[in-house]
Amino acid sequence: MGTKIKICGLKRIEDIEMANALHPDYIGFVFADFSHRYVNKETAVTLKSRLDTEIQAVGVFVNEDVHFVAELMNEGIIDIAQLHGSEDNDYIAELRNLLNITDTSIKIIRAFNINKISSISEIEESTADLVLVDSGTGSGETFDWSRLDEIKRPYLLAGGLSPDNIREAVDALHPYGVDVSSGVETNKLKDPEKMRRFVELVRETELSISYAKREDLEEILRLQYLAYQSEAALFKSRDIPPLKETLEEVIEEFEAGTVLKLVEDGKIIGSVRASEKDGTVYIGKLMVHPARQRRGYGRHLLEEIEKCYPGKRYELFTSTRSIDNISLYQKCGYKIFDNKVISDELEFVYLEKER
Repeated sequence: MGTKIKICGLKRIEDIEMANALHPDYIGFVFADFSHRYVNKETAVTLKSRLDTEIQAVGVFVNEDVHFVAELMNEGIIDIAQLHGSEDNDYIAELRNLLNITDTSIKIIRAFNINKISSISEIEESTADLVLVDSGTGSGETFDWSRLDEIKRPYLLAGGLSPDNIREAVDALHPYGVDVSSGVETNKLKDPEKMRRFVELVRETELSISYAKREDLEEILRLQYLAYQSEAALFKSRDIPPLKETLEEVIEEFEAGTVLKLVEDGKIIGSVRASEKDGTVYIGKLMVHPARQRRGYGRHLLEEIEKCYPGKRYELFTSTRSIDNISLYQKCGYKIFDNKVISDELEFVYLEKER
C-alpha cells in the first residue's frame, strides 16, 4: 500500500482545484480561529462542494466543542476529525457516540506533539483510528525522526515536511501517510507548483518506471483489459481496440518499438507503448490501473516514453469519449491537429507535440 498524502490548510477554491488535479488521499480544513488557514463552516461547505468525492476532507480542531465537530461530520462537511488539542480518549468516545456514521473507515485522527508527550505509550494507547505525529500545531518544524522508531501503530508524519525533504522522510520511515501544510506554501498561500512537486516525490518513492520485458506482456495485457473495462461499460460497447488485442499483437508491438511499465509493490499498474517511423514517434496504449487513476501516473508514463525518443515529433490519438485523456495530453503540451469520425458515437482525436 502506498504512502497516503494529506495536504492541509486549504482555504480557497483554487486550492481545491489543484487538489482535485493532484488527487491526494486527504485534504484538511483548519477550524482553529487563531490560524491564518482558518475557515468557518460556511466556507468549508463551499469548498467541500467543489472537492472530488474520492478525496476525504479532514477537519482540524484544537479543543473544539465536541458537538460542533460531530455536527460537521454528520452533515458531511468533513469526513474525518483531526484533534490537535488536549482531547483525550473520553473526548474521542463522546465524539463517536454523537456520530450518525456507521462505516468502519478512519473517522478520528489524534495528533501528538512529539516535544510534549512524556512517553510514546501515549500514542500507542490512544483510541483514535489513526494518530499523527508532529512537532507542534502547524509549526512547520521538523524533529528527530529517530524518536518514531518505538511507534508500532500506523501514523501520519507531519512537521516541517516539504518537497526538499519528503523523499528522505518516506524512505527512512515508511509512514502510513504524510501531512503537509506550510511546506507547500509561498507567502502563506498554497503554491500549486510546490503541491505538485510534493505529491510527485511521495509517489516516486514507491513507484518505478522501466522497460517492460517479454515476460511482462501477459500481465500488461490483463491490465489493459481492466483499464478499458470502464469505458466499455460506460458506452455499452466492447468495440474498443485495446479490449480486442491479442497477446501476439502485444508481442509484435513490443518487438517493433518500446514498452514501458509502471510498477508499484512488485505489480504492474501502468504501461505505455511507442514506435518511431519517419521521425515521428507514435505513442499509444497509455493506461493505468482503474484503482490508481487520477494520481498523475499517466503524466509520468508519457514524460518517460518521450525521454526514450528525445527531440522527436510525438503523435497520439484518443477518442472523444476520453475527455480526461484529452485534457491530460493538452496539459503535457499536445495540440489537437486532426479528427476522424468513426460512428455516431465514436470520434478519434489526433494530437501532436513537436520539440
